[in-house]
Parts: sequence; C-alpha cells; structure tokens
Amino acid sequence: MSAPPVSLSLPDRAGLPEAGPLAADLARAFAEPGPVRLDTAPAQEVGLAVLQLLVAAHRQAASAGVPFEIAVPAGSPMETAMKVHGLADAGLVGADGLWTGLPVGVAQG
Repeated sequence: MSAPPVSLSLPDRAGLPEAGPLAADLARAFAEPGPVRLDTAPAQEVGLAVLQLLVAAHRQAASAGVPFEIAVPAGSPMETAMKVHGLADAGLVGADGLWTGLPVGVAQG
C-alpha cells in the first residue's frame, strides 16, 4: 500500500518572509514516504522568492524520486505570478491545474 500524500498549503501572503518556513515545510514533507502536494489557492499574493523556491523544490523532489504536485487554480494569484515572472511559458510540466515538474534537463540542473 502506498503512503498517503503529504499536503501543504501556501499562506495568504507567500513572499520572501514566508519562503524560509515554506522551505522547511517542504524539506520535512520530502523526507516522508509518498507524494507531496502543495495547494496554492489560499495565497492572495505570491512573490518571486516563493516561485524560485518552488522551482528548486521540484529539482529536489525529482532528484529524490518524490512525486511533487503544485495545484495552480486558473485565474489565481499563483497563476498570475507565474505569468508575470515568465514561468507560465517556461515549459513546466503540468495538466489540469497541476504543476508536476520541470522541463526535461532542468530537474537535473
């Protein structure tokens, strides 16, 4: 039987001050057996520091063999932040509102 997913959520404000605690939460989650899922719907503001952290988290998860999904609702502040900072057109792997990985070659970077 596979382990249940570890679920995390972004806070209302997800900027530089929240990046450190989020990194610690993700590190703990990646140490658990099973997949990790991050819900971004609660976030009303998403900063570049958190986006950079999530790209790094995808790299860490990929190298550790941990499935990692980020729920990105259509029209959400997370989706807007991804567009503003160029991630929407970066070839991120995903479907149905889930960001599930990085383009081939980036995860190993």
